[in-house]
Amino acid sequence: MNADMHIPGFDIDGEIGQGAMASVYLATQRSLQRKVALKVMAASLAQDPTFCERFLREGRTLARLAHPHIATIHDIGNVDALYYMAMEYLPNGTLKERIAAGLDPEQGLLYVRQIAQALGYAHAQGLVHRDVKPANILFRADGTAVLSDFGIAKSLDDRTQFTQAGFAVGTPSYMSPEQARGQEIDGRADLYALGVVLYEILVGELPYNGTDALSTALAHLTEPLPALPLEHGRYQAILSGLLAKSADERFSDAAALLAALDRLPLQDDDATVFRPLLGGEVLTPLTPAGVAAELAEPPPASVSPAPAPTPIEPAPVLAATPAATTRTPRNALLALAVAAVLGLAGGAYWWLQPGSPLAGQASPDSEPVASPVIAEANAEGDRPLLMAGKQTLFQRVLSKPGARLLSSPEAGDGKAVPAFSVLYVYQRKNVDGQPWLQVGAASDGQREGWIAGAQLSDWKQSLVLTFTERSGRAPLMFLRQPDDVQHLLDDPAQAQKVLHSAQTAPEQVPQVMALEPAGQAVAASQFYLMPIFDYRESFDASGQPVQLLNIASIDPGTRADPPAAKKPQTPAADNAFRTGIVLVVDTSVSMQPYIDRVQQVVSELQAQLQARGELDNVSFGLVGFRNSVKRTPGLQYLSKTLVDLQQGRDPARFLRAAREVKATTVSSHAFNEDAFAGVMQAVEGLDWSGYGGRIVLLVSDAGALRKSDPASSTQMNEAEVRQAALSKQIKIYALHLRTPAGQHNHASAEAQYRVLTADSNPQIGDLYVSVPGGDVKLFGERVREIGTTFAELAQQVRERQPQATPVLDAAPSLAAKSAAIGYAMHMDFLGRQQASQAPQLVSAWTADRDLSNPALPALQVCVMLTKLQLNDLQQSLKLIVDAARKTRSSPADFFNEIASASAYMTRDPGALRDGANLAASGVLGEYLDGLPYRSKSLSMTQDLWLSLSVAEQEDFIDELESKISLYETFHNDLGNWVRFGNAEPGDALYRVPLSTLP
Repeated sequence: MNADMHIPGFDIDGEIGQGAMASVYLATQRSLQRKVALKVMAASLAQDPTFCERFLREGRTLARLAHPHIATIHDIGNVDALYYMAMEYLPNGTLKERIAAGLDPEQGLLYVRQIAQALGYAHAQGLVHRDVKPANILFRADGTAVLSDFGIAKSLDDRTQFTQAGFAVGTPSYMSPEQARGQEIDGRADLYALGVVLYEILVGELPYNGTDALSTALAHLTEPLPALPLEHGRYQAILSGLLAKSADERFSDAAALLAALDRLPLQDDDATVFRPLLGGEVLTPLTPAGVAAELAEPPPASVSPAPAPTPIEPAPVLAATPAATTRTPRNALLALAVAAVLGLAGGAYWWLQPGSPLAGQASPDSEPVASPVIAEANAEGDRPLLMAGKQTLFQRVLSKPGARLLSSPEAGDGKAVPAFSVLYVYQRKNVDGQPWLQVGAASDGQREGWIAGAQLSDWKQSLVLTFTERSGRAPLMFLRQPDDVQHLLDDPAQAQKVLHSAQTAPEQVPQVMALEPAGQAVAASQFYLMPIFDYRESFDASGQPVQLLNIASIDPGTRADPPAAKKPQTPAADNAFRTGIVLVVDTSVSMQPYIDRVQQVVSELQAQLQARGELDNVSFGLVGFRNSVKRTPGLQYLSKTLVDLQQGRDPARFLRAAREVKATTVSSHAFNEDAFAGVMQAVEGLDWSGYGGRIVLLVSDAGALRKSDPASSTQMNEAEVRQAALSKQIKIYALHLRTPAGQHNHASAEAQYRVLTADSNPQIGDLYVSVPGGDVKLFGERVREIGTTFAELAQQVRERQPQATPVLDAAPSLAAKSAAIGYAMHMDFLGRQQASQAPQLVSAWTADRDLSNPALPALQVCVMLTKLQLNDLQQSLKLIVDAARKTRSSPADFFNEIASASAYMTRDPGALRDGANLAASGVLGEYLDGLPYRSKSLSMTQDLWLSLSVAEQEDFIDELESKISLYETFHNDLGNWVRFGNAEPGDALYRVPLSTLP
């Protein structure tokens, strides 16, 4: 770094990169105390006044870009001959490094999609990047790919050149033929470069190589596109559309590329695929495990071959109030939400693989489709009718049991339609005063025939249910009538007796149609559908509101194989259930007594385990964390695995490694430490495979760095960290050492750690453990209490001792909470081992609470979202966040930025009129319009925004960013995305809990 270089407003830390056109420095912007990447133009270029003027003009243009996958420009200017650009600092490496390390094709395709979105936005603003390459694709802490270095970007309406006409600008290995020739270019040149990036991701090398820049450029001009290896053949058409020699033969724009990616067929193992029933198959009764009650068998029906599988239309999104709100709004929300008939219910049943067993009575009658007009048809002819007031959402209906498909309303008997088939509506008309609908199984224009309106129900929403974890509640009972449910709600003691009879003598309780598996849970990783048909608001014996739900339950398994071929995994012996306990310990100044105590307690526990013969079933790991080594280099490390779980199975090895752990003698820059760096090191840096019980014990006398703190390495808040852990079935405890030195920090740290350790079971509440005064002895007792509980569980499992359902009182002890957590983990483990399935039911009644203990929730409400919808929601929230951050110094401009984003997303920017909130801004998709849910975030108005303090605005931004990060984990959770029939990949569905929506 030039020691004489000074740029007002910035403290320059040091050089972090250098190129032919500029050098890049890590700097701190003093006004906001944030780290930035400061790009300073090369002195040789600064001598050209034309280049300098262009640098400033285009820099200002780039600074106006607001897109989640484009690096943010914070400032641009010059000080004498120093021309600089202050950009977002992205310290998590480049795509070039990830390709070199080996990159999964599907993950790489996600990055390509994100950069294509960025290019589409830039091109719409009239800019061509001209240097798209892996080295210019960087990553944020949440894994988001970001396009950087628009240093040679060119306006599409700018006819000037950097130098003479015919001079090629860019990197030869990624140049399009027209760019190599120095000809005029447009956005298709960037798409060509992105095609080279995609090839490099898939193959690990460039498609064209030369000994120098000229020979490389000639190869791009003349050599044919290399064929991809066989295993990547499904990407060949995409590459051909990107790397065509002629720009006219490429994808016309980024939107066309994204559409082609949406149509890309998935690999066989990418997602669950369900097949339609074969013709002639009918419902057959099923007796779930543990219940042998005789079930009424529906009358046989002649079922014709099912129509082609229906691509699932974008489903509406609902959001829930935070968990801290009272139960009354939550139940009111559910009551409103389930009022609509939910077509996903039936549609899912009949797109299952052949031979799926379903039991029970026919679904309840619902109101027939109303006849809005004498005749209604789509003028375009090849598209279904749109929903009223919508521009993108098609009308869909569900077939009722007994529905018949006719060639015309005047035709004869017609063909039987599988019950609950999802159909698109192409035309409506009245015949002799009765409504008839012309329908098709897909939205591609293929019409199947006509069905009477009385035999159909409208489908507008897609709410489904999932079981809550079994940390204290009893197995869920499915009953025949709502009155049967109400009787048990009125008398929980009687409900316990009925449950016992259902498990031991089911013939004595014919009102119980089925039972959730009693001996194991339906694993969280197991896909099943439990849609809602109807509901009734009610109350339990104590007067608390409860929802009676008319539901169905379909568990097609995780593959498209017929049920006969689906067999449980060979059950491992119960002693295969192992628990991993990782202590994540603050190793900063003053923590040595606690480090020593951890070593002592773990050694004692291991000795007990060894005496019981359980040493192989409980393993201990150790992770240390401190704070930013960039801010305080003497700290030596930020987070570090000191003992992994494999090493922790050997007491001598653990003891030897633990004795070497010493607290630092160097004070960090702040009292709070980067605790989340330690937790994420344990969650992502350790191998948890082979452990059914997964526990992290966080130990600290301070709070965690806030997400917005520039020194935070994870840029995650406590809710995001908890969700990241839960996605791997890891539970987090927080042992908070309330030492006198941190008395002013205790309240905020406790609030953080209660959110971090929050549990879905309200009787558990959270796993926050206070250690008053930081008492070392008491701390050791708490660690021993937790460890002993899981050691006892290991012994019970190995000895095959019966495990009673945990019963927690109003103020459960730490040991009781731990026992409930361990019980739920073991139940989930058994469910995976036994391939446990949800009961198969066409229609039954139950409650959203445990009938034998209504204080416990039994079901969680989710909404089924498509990949396209979730991506749209994620990108919309990113635009809102970027607008908020961009206008932080001028908050009055926030909603103007949102209006601009609405225009970019081809929605109505005028929707954000005076007084309107974010939900009405046009940024969010139609699938949110008019839905019955409350959202603190989306209720934000201009006046409310301006009334917030800077800290409150930051909290708002943090909350939305936490949702964005969470949606990224949903996108990457390939095992839980499902498709029906031949639905496009973009129409794959995911069960998104309402609590995770904005």
